[in-house]
Amino acid sequence: MPWLGVSVSVDEKEFRDFVQQKLNLKFLSVKEIEIKTRKGWIKFKIIDVTGFVEGYAQVLAERFNADALESGEHLILGEPSAKLWDEAVKVVFADKSEEIIPVYTFDGFLDLRLPTDKVRGLNGYIAIGGITYTLPLKFEDLVEIYEKGKIEKVEKAAAIYGIDKIISKEAILKLKEIKQKNMKVEIDYESGFVFIMKEKEIITKSIPDYVIELIQEEKFEEIMNIYNRSPESLKEEIRRRISEFCHILKEIGKEEQARKIEEFKKREL
Repeated sequence: MPWLGVSVSVDEKEFRDFVQQKLNLKFLSVKEIEIKTRKGWIKFKIIDVTGFVEGYAQVLAERFNADALESGEHLILGEPSAKLWDEAVKVVFADKSEEIIPVYTFDGFLDLRLPTDKVRGLNGYIAIGGITYTLPLKFEDLVEIYEKGKIEKVEKAAAIYGIDKIISKEAILKLKEIKQKNMKVEIDYESGFVFIMKEKEIITKSIPDYVIELIQEEKFEEIMNIYNRSPESLKEEIRRRISEFCHILKEIGKEEQARKIEEFKKREL
């Protein structure tokens, strides 16, 4: 849905009246968000509207002598047919200069819409089993998704975009509590496999796969313990898999997370 926005310094009623009466756009709802611009973080009043909004940020900036923004289909960055693109806003500053800033990443493969690091105050969403969930997911959401047999989608999203963006801190803590109570992990360095024993099942994973899971949770101390006890051939495979994972993170724009992991690898492995 298209947006129009102005600096929070602008009177909200004047803003709404101008959009409805002068721009002839139907007003739907108001919220406040912050955008990271080249001039720093700026807080905007945002309204959802129906209609075509291209060029209206310039009109708003001139009318209110304030920073303004617009967002709509004309500001999709990327190719929608590829099922992966960014949704941007165009900010027009009070001095009439402009900047285009990506605020959402849309992943059509995972049915996911996630705020970028350049915006505060927006929720992410993921569609699973015909239901749209707000991100990060609550523990109750995870239980519902698990019961539907769709938890793999959550795992993939967390692996690509970071567990903290997909699952809430409260849910992560709850999962850790359950894991400690109901799960035992045995590592066979000779065979190169990890055996995860739960109440009614045993899950087998390769040690490198398990290390990548730990990397996503930033359990660096546990990774060091596994690495130091591994034979040289397994150490080489662990280092290779970590490098590949960092490459994937960089490809999807997670340079900071990749840098942190690479520093750990260089320092400890």
